[in-house]
Amino acid sequence: MTQSNKRKNAKNSSHHSANPAVPATSKSKSSSAARIFIMYFVIFGTILAFVGLMGDDTLPGSGMFLWLLVAMNFAITAIATVSHLKSGKKSKIDEISQKW
Repeated sequence: MTQSNKRKNAKNSSHHSANPAVPATSKSKSSSAARIFIMYFVIFGTILAFVGLMGDDTLPGSGMFLWLLVAMNFAITAIATVSHLKSGKKSKIDEISQKW
């Protein structure tokens, strides 16, 4: 391969893939379940916090409503994490959780 082709390949591959020179077997292990769980917890927690805001959680006696939203967050997060890990497919959640 000529020098210009090497530079061209290096330039193109650095932006479009993680590291094409490294074989798939030597790539780092997939994200841990805890990191994926936390990522989903933050995502769904943000959505449910908005629902709580729209549900006017500042009213007196709305403590049960807030606990219900937290419980729903845990349930949805657990289901999403198990489903994600069972599928075995890589997604943006894996990429984001590996960056932290």
